[in-house]
Amino acid sequence: MSNLQTAAKPTLAYVALALGALGIIAGIFVPLAGWVLGLAALVTGFLSFRQPALAKLGQIAMVLGFVAILVGVFFFTNAIA
Repeated sequence: MSNLQTAAKPTLAYVALALGALGIIAGIFVPLAGWVLGLAALVTGFLSFRQPALAKLGQIAMVLGFVAILVGVFFFTNAIA
């Protein structure tokens, strides 16, 4: 692996964490944005979970993405009801 490939890998895990956190916040105000950001956090978290050094960050990102989707669903149904 080149230095460029190894340097980019931790960035993916941090992006996944940021997407999950933003998804939770956005899901409160715009549920659709919470769903999209939550799904993006799930996918990037899974991709970073596959590397052994970043497995813990990937797990946290996947949990944040799932919670963002749940927050979006809650506030969507709350707005409809």
